[in-house]
Amino acid sequence: MIFEIFGFSSFGVPHSAMQPGPAFRADKIRELTWSAPWFFVFVFVLTTVYTLEARNISWTKKIILNTLIAIIFYLFSPLIMHGPGNIFGATVNSMMPGPPFNGPMRPDRSPFADLLNFRRIVEIFFVLVTTGMLGRIFELSRQRELIKVENEKLRAENLQSQYNLLLNQMNPHFFFNSMNSLSTLVREGRKAAALRYIGEMSNTFRYVMQSSTREMVSLEEEINSLSAYCYMLLVRFEGKIFFNIDVEGSLMKMMLPVLSLQPLIENVVKHNAITAGDPITVNVAGRKDGYLVISNRIIPRHDKPDHIGIGLKNLANRYKLLSGEQITIEDDGKEFIVTLPLKNEGTDENTYN
Repeated sequence: MIFEIFGFSSFGVPHSAMQPGPAFRADKIRELTWSAPWFFVFVFVLTTVYTLEARNISWTKKIILNTLIAIIFYLFSPLIMHGPGNIFGATVNSMMPGPPFNGPMRPDRSPFADLLNFRRIVEIFFVLVTTGMLGRIFELSRQRELIKVENEKLRAENLQSQYNLLLNQMNPHFFFNSMNSLSTLVREGRKAAALRYIGEMSNTFRYVMQSSTREMVSLEEEINSLSAYCYMLLVRFEGKIFFNIDVEGSLMKMMLPVLSLQPLIENVVKHNAITAGDPITVNVAGRKDGYLVISNRIIPRHDKPDHIGIGLKNLANRYKLLSGEQITIEDDGKEFIVTLPLKNEGTDENTYN
């Protein structure tokens, strides 16, 4: 339309039909002045739809909705382009001020007689595609920012969970239980068992403290550390708790996030009633398809501890961050099962870094 004002031909209008006189230009300027705000509204509506939250409407639905909006806009574009006077069938020349123009480009007829307008189709299609591209770029950029925020949140939770785990190992309650178990061995004169207990306790503390500089470790390292921790629990709950670790050697080189197993054993001790009359057995089994399953039957406690599920949630978030995998938790009220996916040694450990 702007090109026509200066005498250049446009879509569907032969150059020979152009009459760039004062009346022609005035008519085109009026048309441009009236149609520009409607095109702005059209572009604004399309852009708004394309940039809606992805969780509320899919990209396919956005395209369909905007296509329907474009069709409606096109059907009513003759009224929009020619001004309000044509709504009641009046001609452009009789409704708009200014010198009359009776050239071949604007005959006195209803605007809907020119419904199949190639130029208008190209304009609307161009706006539809352009806003779609901009909307898609905006959505991808927003998704990228959300992923960054989520990763940073997972990193923070990972650091917090490692810090909490270290505090749990260093807290007075754990230290008191450890010293109490050690003193029992000393009083009973079980020197060899006391020396082993000191060694296993040292190994447990060392592994926890060194974990702050590591992300993924082999299953063999985790099992070795778990064995040391389990020995301390065997001494503390003598005859009340048992461990059954059955992992094939072929799985020992597979990887998993550091300190994945110890929080699960702590969860068993914390949330189950462990007594001599009703001992509990914790099973750690490796599957040939590359999964590690930790299970135990549930023995409900009368005094339920606070923050149930926080440790498992932290472990799940840390597992997702460091390995890119999801852990599976099953609780049917009788048995509690946690399944950890293992990764091959050559797998990229920084998938979510």
